[in-house]
Amino acid sequence: MSRAPLLAAAIVPVVTALIFMGADRVLGPVPAFLPAFLAVVWASDLLTAFLLITQFLAGGDRRLLALSCAYLWSAAVIVPHALVFSGLFSPTGLLGATPSSAPWLWTAWHTGFPLLIGIALGPWPRRLEREPAPAGRRRPMAAAATGSMLAGAAAAAWLVTAQAEHIPVIMVNGDYRVLTERFGTAIIAVNVVALALAATRFRGAVRGLEAWAAVAVIASCGDVLLTLFAGARFTFGWYGARLLALVAALVVLTSLLREITTLYRRVRRHADVLGLHNEELRRANALRDHLVAVVSHELRSPLTAVRGFLEIIDENPGLPPERARQMIARSQILLARLTMLTEDLLTTPGLEAGQLPVNPVPVNLREALTECAVLFPEASITVDCPDGPPARVDPLRLQQIVGNYVRNALKYGRPPVVLEARFGADAVDIRVRDHGTGVPPEFVPRLFDRFSRADDDRVRSTAGVGLGLSIVASLAEAHGGRAWYDSSSGPGACFVVTLPLTQGPEEEHLNAAA
Repeated sequence: MSRAPLLAAAIVPVVTALIFMGADRVLGPVPAFLPAFLAVVWASDLLTAFLLITQFLAGGDRRLLALSCAYLWSAAVIVPHALVFSGLFSPTGLLGATPSSAPWLWTAWHTGFPLLIGIALGPWPRRLEREPAPAGRRRPMAAAATGSMLAGAAAAAWLVTAQAEHIPVIMVNGDYRVLTERFGTAIIAVNVVALALAATRFRGAVRGLEAWAAVAVIASCGDVLLTLFAGARFTFGWYGARLLALVAALVVLTSLLREITTLYRRVRRHADVLGLHNEELRRANALRDHLVAVVSHELRSPLTAVRGFLEIIDENPGLPPERARQMIARSQILLARLTMLTEDLLTTPGLEAGQLPVNPVPVNLREALTECAVLFPEASITVDCPDGPPARVDPLRLQQIVGNYVRNALKYGRPPVVLEARFGADAVDIRVRDHGTGVPPEFVPRLFDRFSRADDDRVRSTAGVGLGLSIVASLAEAHGGRAWYDSSSGPGACFVVTLPLTQGPEEEHLNAAA
């Protein structure tokens, strides 16, 4: 429970005691005070009851409905109380009021209001406590509670006006002493019972709304004590009692408005998050459609060519063996490129999950780069790899890395394409260089981001989704190396991957074999 209700519960009795010390001091009437006071209390009680009933209809918590009855009762009794109050709407009050009509309605107000709050907060059967009201019964229950409070207030008004001769006189020349002497003990007892019932609610965890309702009961008790012992209207105690009545009316409303504001902020925050997720899903949807289109294009061309080669071989039994071998070799190259594209697509889910398996072994780089160049027979590719120690890499992943670099050079650069290897003490730089216009400097920091593509005519006119270089970067990191772009290597684009070299007897064996 928040400390604020506890602090308020401690302050209200202190304020009541301070006012009580000068309660009988006459301040005189302030014509605008009482109408403003009753209007504010009536409006706040009505709004509080409405909000509580709305929450009950939404969640079915019966305590909320019971608590709303207290504020419905207060709002309903205030109306006839104001009408019969002498000097407010007429010198002697409306509805055939007698001097005792207003005090009796005040009594009904200040006994019913705290008692109903006490009942709302007091002990309840476990079944009612745990089970929310059935959704289909909530509106009839709310209507019944509202009707009963209005009927009770109407009956009280009828009793103190039309049946005034049958009830005791408790107001003499504007003095409340008769009320205090004859019924003060009973009124105070009802408030004490209400306070005791409210206190039983604090045996465990209590939400802020219920704690503030208990503060309202404490304020109502202070209101009763000051009114009963102030002696007459328009004294310091009487005005102080009205102040405490305002506290009783406003604390629960303030708590409700604070809850609503907190819920609004939370809903707004969740709405913003959902909006971001929705935007991400929208982009993912668009990317999926684009990816399907690009992959379909990338797959269709080699498959169509392979199918054409096979049909030619099948439909021409007399095809020269050399020509058939060339077609088969070409088909194998195309299928190898399809395998590389498939590996890219299969690698992407592993990147998303943070799981990218590699099986590094010592690999002769000259052989590996030459094999990769063979996969692109239509391109002008030069391999520049001196003798050196083997790299410790996964052969398939190495082909995937270099293949992505080469495809990128063929798409966006110009021939010739050069595959270079430059050996260091414990690592090797594999460079793929083309002779095109290079990468715009402002785009270089985002080159290896997933789905990132430069915004220029050359890139927009070329199919692609921006996955290749991000896959290269992840594969390089999985090998303990890195992928990067060398912007100082002269004209054209130069993409580099740095990979570790092997050490030990295996290295000597492979060097000898090379």
